[in-house]
Amino acid sequence: MGSGGATTSVRTRLSVGDRINLSFVIAAALPLLLLASISYYMVTQRLEQAALNDAQQLAKSMGMDIFERLQFLTDHLRLLAAKGDETGQAGVADPALGLNLGDRVRFLFRFVPGDAATSDGPLSPADRALLRASVDAVEKPGPLLFAFPGPSAQRFFLLVPLPAARGPGFVGAELDTVHLWDTTGIAERPERVCVLDEHGRPVYCNKPNGATWVDNSASLVASRGRPAPLDDGHGEPMLTAAWSLFLQPFYQFERWTVLVGIPSSQALSAIKTFDRVFAGTAAVALMLGYLLARRMIGRNLKPLQALTVATDRLGRGEFSARVHLDSGDEFERLGDAFDAMASRIGDQFDQLDAFARLDRALQVTTQIDGAITAAASALDYLMGERRCGIVCEELWQNPGRIWCRPLRDEAVGQCPATGDDLSTEQIKSCAMGRDDWGDPRSLQVLPVVDNDLVRAHIVVPVPTEGERRQISRVADVLAIALSKLATDSMLMHRANHDWLTGLPNRARFRELFEAAMNDSAGSASTLGLLLVGLDRFKQVNDSIGHSAGDRLLMRVGQRLRETLPGAVVLSRFSGDQFILMVEGDDPVTVTETVDELSGQIKRALDSPITLGSRSMRLTSTHSSALYPRDADSFEGLLQCLDAAGYVAKASRRGGLLHFTPGMRDSLVGRMDVEQALKGAVANNELVLHYQPVIDVRSGQVASAEALIRWQRPGVGLVMPGGFIEVAEQSGLIAELGAWALFEVCRQMVAWQATGLSLKTLNVNLSSVQLSSDDIERQVAAALLETGLEPACLTLEVTETALIGRFEEGVERLKRLQQLGVQILVDDFGTGYASLKYLKLLPIDGLKIDRLFVKDLPDSVSDEAIVTALVSLARASNFKLVAEGIETDAQAGLLARAGVPYFQGYLYSKPLPVDEFYDFCARGPREQAALGRPSAATAS
Repeated sequence: MGSGGATTSVRTRLSVGDRINLSFVIAAALPLLLLASISYYMVTQRLEQAALNDAQQLAKSMGMDIFERLQFLTDHLRLLAAKGDETGQAGVADPALGLNLGDRVRFLFRFVPGDAATSDGPLSPADRALLRASVDAVEKPGPLLFAFPGPSAQRFFLLVPLPAARGPGFVGAELDTVHLWDTTGIAERPERVCVLDEHGRPVYCNKPNGATWVDNSASLVASRGRPAPLDDGHGEPMLTAAWSLFLQPFYQFERWTVLVGIPSSQALSAIKTFDRVFAGTAAVALMLGYLLARRMIGRNLKPLQALTVATDRLGRGEFSARVHLDSGDEFERLGDAFDAMASRIGDQFDQLDAFARLDRALQVTTQIDGAITAAASALDYLMGERRCGIVCEELWQNPGRIWCRPLRDEAVGQCPATGDDLSTEQIKSCAMGRDDWGDPRSLQVLPVVDNDLVRAHIVVPVPTEGERRQISRVADVLAIALSKLATDSMLMHRANHDWLTGLPNRARFRELFEAAMNDSAGSASTLGLLLVGLDRFKQVNDSIGHSAGDRLLMRVGQRLRETLPGAVVLSRFSGDQFILMVEGDDPVTVTETVDELSGQIKRALDSPITLGSRSMRLTSTHSSALYPRDADSFEGLLQCLDAAGYVAKASRRGGLLHFTPGMRDSLVGRMDVEQALKGAVANNELVLHYQPVIDVRSGQVASAEALIRWQRPGVGLVMPGGFIEVAEQSGLIAELGAWALFEVCRQMVAWQATGLSLKTLNVNLSSVQLSSDDIERQVAAALLETGLEPACLTLEVTETALIGRFEEGVERLKRLQQLGVQILVDDFGTGYASLKYLKLLPIDGLKIDRLFVKDLPDSVSDEAIVTALVSLARASNFKLVAEGIETDAQAGLLARAGVPYFQGYLYSKPLPVDEFYDFCARGPREQAALGRPSAATAS
């Protein structure tokens, strides 16, 4: 925030004149600064180079001085060695000569290897030992220079050999290092000077704290490189030079290196004066240039200031701001262009404001008249009061309705519909209203188009080109709004109506019911709901296909709409269920109305419905419930309808049941059955009873059909009618069927082990099992685990289980037959399939359903059907079983017709395992002597 604010403040203070002045100063300062920089660089380089040369010269000069001092001492020591007394000893303490060496050496001595040394100074035994060792190591004769360690610094000894006439030995002296290093005031000089030994260690430095500098100079000394700046360890470059004094040829001593460093501040001290003079001169020159430029530029920028003020006003929204310049130059042309631009911007902002208001109005409107009013207001603002009319023909909710906003009227109304497409004359007539516009040819009709669909028409007196562009923009926005209204209406209709029948869907029906419920609050009004469920529609759907089933539902919805009164609310509730709502003053009246409507619906559905070449009659089961008598909410009424519908389908399909409280208990009991049934297999609660199938010729038991029973704890033995439907609807039938399949195989193997002679055992496959991809594996696994021969197992499948996915069912039956088991079609002739499917089925036999047996021998038609089935079985080599035989008359007729196998209560009811075994163990006479219970005692 802070930096951004500072930037804005600087930009506000600096005017164009100031920026030009500043640019002038910068343009003058840049060459000056560049020249100064180049000059500074060149002077600095020259001063540094001069300092490096001085350092090099000083190092060499000091090295030569040291060498001359050594030579001087060597010459004097030779004189002392040459002079001796009458005893032949050297004049070590000669006063005349000694005076010349007094300030140059610490003391003199005479040294003979292997003998004691004499001196006028303290030559310690350690010194004598070091001298003796050093002299012994020397290979060449001549002057010798030795360096021995001292308490604080190195000590240096210079030895000169005695003349041969004087015998072996040396005249020597310990050198005074102050005289050796500094006789010219080196210690007081500002330069840093050090003398290094052959290992680069300092033996003398004129200033302390130079260790870093000495270390950094190692490469320079080793390479004998050119002088260069080196870091002294204190942040200042040291212009350094080195010069080596080689003493090996003269004193058999390696070398000394003189290292000289000049601080850069000392070398560049002369440039400081240049800096001060240049800075002052440059500042004065720049100030004079700035003042002169400011005076000259300011005279030419007054028009620009006027433009700036006008631009600020324009930026604040004052579109009337104008600039009137008469300078006769480019500024005057710029001012004229600004005035024209301000005028255009003002017009554009007015248009944008109008379109913004139009957009906001169209976004909130939900009706056509609101959209037309908003568009007309925008056109009035842009073109003048009521110069435009708008005509719109509604194409969605109320097709054919014509909306109009006339040219000289603010209100939006309706025009009479003609029933045909609107012509240009009709559009102009609607737009003119009752006003006399004179010749209608003075009006133009401009279409409002969206995606090639004309949504409306704008009627206007002959417009200019600019007005035409504005009308076109309004038309585009209006077209989008009308398209959105149409889309919203369509989406709303789709959200609230069934896509197939066009009836209100479940959500919309609930809204209508709750609205009616709220309207009836506080009154004695009663609402009645009637739920219509089409009977066996799943079988119809499977038989004729889902597409045809959808068309059938559409026809049903259309027929119900045509049959029922307009006051009845009708909805497709789900799948094959329709629901309707009626309202009355009391429960009795509503119940009577519901009964009447139920009858109308039954009669309507009983009339044939044609689908292609098929003609179908439908039956339906009805249930009803009343608000608030049966429940006080929509969900509660649905539960009542479900309970009544369940009882209606279980007791009498095609009837109407009104809800009673006991039905809810029945529905709750159904839920209890489902929950208890979920653990029946795991808890070993299921058992199989077997009903014998008798061979008519021998009278023996040829096979048996396994029928499931449920030994429910706390209830007792439950017949299939008490739980099979629940199992099918809940999906538990697959688990029960798998258990029954395995149990039948196991029981057959057990009976075979006892010697019981049965050809096969029959087990029923549900439609759920047959449609499962796992059925082949289940059958194969049951046969494998029990060891049963496949031919001893017969699978009974119902005809209706094959319809729907017929080809898939045929393929699955083929794979089952390939396992070796037999396939028997149960309840043949009761479904919707035609006989043409029979020849396509891979089956081994048929069962004549009890539907065709129960009325024998009195029913001629049933007898004809039986005769036809026997002929069909013989021709196809099918096994044929008649089930549901309860009388001798039925058995006699079937035997004469040629049916080979009988099953029914005439012979035996379904028996538990032990009783079935005992039944089979008896002969035919004993079996016939047994009691024959009626079908009413068991199922």
